[in-house]
Amino acid sequence: MITQTSCRILSLKKEKLTICEQKIGAEKAVVIIPEIYGINQYIKDWANFFKHQGYDSYCVDLSGRNHVYGYAESDRAYDNFMMEVGLDRYKEIAVNVEKLKDHYKKIIIFGSSVGATIAWRLTANRCCDGMIGYYGSRIRDYLAINPVCLCLLIFPELEKSFEVQSIIPKLGQKDRVETFIVPGKHGFADPYGKDFSELSRNRGLDMVKYFLRKIEDQ
Repeated sequence: MITQTSCRILSLKKEKLTICEQKIGAEKAVVIIPEIYGINQYIKDWANFFKHQGYDSYCVDLSGRNHVYGYAESDRAYDNFMMEVGLDRYKEIAVNVEKLKDHYKKIIIFGSSVGATIAWRLTANRCCDGMIGYYGSRIRDYLAINPVCLCLLIFPELEKSFEVQSIIPKLGQKDRVETFIVPGKHGFADPYGKDFSELSRNRGLDMVKYFLRKIEDQ
């Protein structure tokens, strides 16, 4: 049972970062970084998934306006992300994660799409104990990062913007990174999107559950 759900504004220098909390009184937490659409049902489903794995969840509202774009508004959502948010938002999230570390034994970062790339950029920070990224296509622009925590990266076979296989060798050279490719397209894990694949979604969930057990055994 959820014991507390709320949204609060954290002042961080010149920025304000909105974080929606879903607490069950756990000793471990997950920070969920959404896609360009905001905290939609897909992201809420992830919060519920982690709740059932025994995690308090913190969903980051990147826009700070609690606005959710529909999938038909993808162009507007992308433009807003690039102009108002950007991939450098990880710096503010890192400040919050460091504060959370005082209250939890383990903190996992989860990101999907652009959220996965932001999460990847957080892995150089020792305040997180693990990172999970779903189809973070822009990770290809940050391959110089060497994570200090265990990472699970799950990609689809097909991405419009690049050849997935082209980055696997580089990622495979990193000691703490596990990389998997599953059948399907960008969005395979989202049951509300047009590219959903139940088979690949379930395969990914199995990988995530196994990865969480590894984190807990550290």
